[in-house]
Amino acid sequence: MSVKNLILSKSNQYTYYKDQYDKLKKENEELEDKIKKSKDNNYEKGISAIIPSYKGEKHIKTLLDSLEKQTLNPKLYELIFIVNGEMDSTMDIIKEFISKNPEKEIILSYTSKSGVSNARNVGLRLSKKEYTTFIDDDDFISPNFLEKMLEHSKPDRVVMSNFIDIDEDTNEEVESYLVPFSVTDHGTIDGAPIKFFALSAITQAKSIPTYATKSTEFNPDLPSGVDIAYYGHLYPKFDFEFYFIDKKEEVIYYRLRRSESVSRQEMSYQFNVIDRLKVIDDLNDAYNKTNDEKYKKFIEKGIKGQSGFIKRYLEKNSDDKDKVMKEIEKYNFTHFPYHLLENI
Repeated sequence: MSVKNLILSKSNQYTYYKDQYDKLKKENEELEDKIKKSKDNNYEKGISAIIPSYKGEKHIKTLLDSLEKQTLNPKLYELIFIVNGEMDSTMDIIKEFISKNPEKEIILSYTSKSGVSNARNVGLRLSKKEYTTFIDDDDFISPNFLEKMLEHSKPDRVVMSNFIDIDEDTNEEVESYLVPFSVTDHGTIDGAPIKFFALSAITQAKSIPTYATKSTEFNPDLPSGVDIAYYGHLYPKFDFEFYFIDKKEEVIYYRLRRSESVSRQEMSYQFNVIDRLKVIDDLNDAYNKTNDEKYKKFIEKGIKGQSGFIKRYLEKNSDDKDKVMKEIEKYNFTHFPYHLLENI
């Protein structure tokens, strides 16, 4: 292809996606306005699945296949896709999925601002079912996932499903630290936010009343650690019971373990120190807003987990300790586990 034709091709592609964006923006503004005009908590029966996607063309088809196989009556759920950031063919793939599944209620949105927090917030504004679940575009769910999550949901309950990792290279099921294979608990779990901390602190694999999810926004200023920050603010606002579905029901959220995921991020001053302190600052704000001791402990555990990244950095870069401590002092934290860093 000549340089001239290549330029024209990219220009046509830009025009195409610009038109799609303008159309979707208008449709979503109209939908948001309609939702805002509805009465408070006047949600439709069912569950909303909020699905952000950033350059998902290489992996989103596996998720779409699992959504196509859902056993729940299509009238009882909506799928909300929020394509965000730089464009690839993801939007066209989802449009094809929509055309093949006319019985499903599917909302396709686009925001030029990349980031999972902003995308989830857009999805929350668009959701209108009584319960909400979050799914990442590189993960997938069991055929009965939406049906069983809805079946076990209640207005005062957070429902949690089984969670299994999938090895990116071998495609084999791998034990997740979130729900080890040895876990046999099920039903209402006393002290779940601490006992099931890792699962309680991630956005996926749960159903939450929509009136609650809309009460708190994901922090778009956090490049990572957004899940624990979100739930650090959300849980103390409501007196939820936590319910873990019996593994025998085989309600499973499958997460693809990718080499470039945040959990496998290379050690750096930016990631291990600067970004962690931003999350800890957000969690301190949540800590100071609640008097509930069980949620203070939940938030403290989240802060300790974030501080662990700082500790590991200093163990490898002990010469930076003064620099790190000065960075921490800038925040004047109410709560910070300084003892973790004392003997480094």
